Amino acid sequence: MQSLENRIQRIIPAMQQSAERLRQLQHGDLQVSSKSNPRDLVTRADRESEELLIAAIQSDFPQDSILAEESGATAAISHNTSENHGSRSEGKEVSNMGFAGSEDSEKGTPAAKNTSPGESRYQWVLDPLDGTVNYTHGSPQYAISAGLMEQDQCVAGAILHPATGDLYTAIAGKGAFKNGKPIHVSSRDPLSQCLVVTGFPYSRQEFLETLLTGIKLTLQNARGLRRTGACCVDLTYLAEGIFDAHYEFFLKPWDTAAATCIVREAGGSVTNLAGDEYVPGMTLLLASNGSIQNELREVLKPLQELMPDSTL
Repeated sequence: MQSLENRIQRIIPAMQQSAERLRQLQHGDLQVSSKSNPRDLVTRADRESEELLIAAIQSDFPQDSILAEESGATAAISHNTSENHGSRSEGKEVSNMGFAGSEDSEKGTPAAKNTSPGESRYQWVLDPLDGTVNYTHGSPQYAISAGLMEQDQCVAGAILHPATGDLYTAIAGKGAFKNGKPIHVSSRDPLSQCLVVTGFPYSRQEFLETLLTGIKLTLQNARGLRRTGACCVDLTYLAEGIFDAHYEFFLKPWDTAAATCIVREAGGSVTNLAGDEYVPGMTLLLASNGSIQNELREVLKPLQELMPDSTL
């Protein structure tokens, strides 16, 4: 896993550069436009942040493919598998690691496979600005996410909160960290003593009954329900024990690739409603501290009846 540690270390300076650019742009001319509907926004900041991240990856790891929110899938530009080629960030000090040795999204789709199977072992999955609606309204609740997939496995990730500078990182089998210090999910149990967070898809009008049912079921069984408007914020807060559970429909791979690894490495559970291991692009994500995962699944089971054509 040394190659994964190397990748996470080298993406951090680019994420910090993106964060600085997002802070500079937030209260200026964002050149806001919409994508699938008026709630699905993209800004100058999304595009500039993504360009910085992609440039860093293609400079440091040209053998890796990329899936990014705004530009889609990009094949590897080199088949060189050496982990020690020269790079733009080589020699820079990288801190806050700690490793030892939509608005939420529209309907999800499975994480894109590498464009040329067998040529790219790793695929970067990037969200240059998670919480764009929050960001355009001046809210500090937004994040930058860089996840690494190996086939359908979330094997590493980094999420940066630009407003605070907090950096969350994880590599499969090595634990999860916030600003270099280990983090762990909460131990709260049962669900009646837990704080749940959720998000809503851009296509909310089509699924309003299902969304409202989820809210009702959660409020009837949990201590409280919150919504931040940024999935990566939700899941990092879960990983450090602020929230105890998160559920959300129709997330895209860039919303969850990094966060799934971070939550699992912090001791949490991430599945679908059926209890299968969550893979980015599944219809419904259920994440929790693990202690309440089965109870959460049972409470939300009626949602399946409202969406009989989908496997939740």
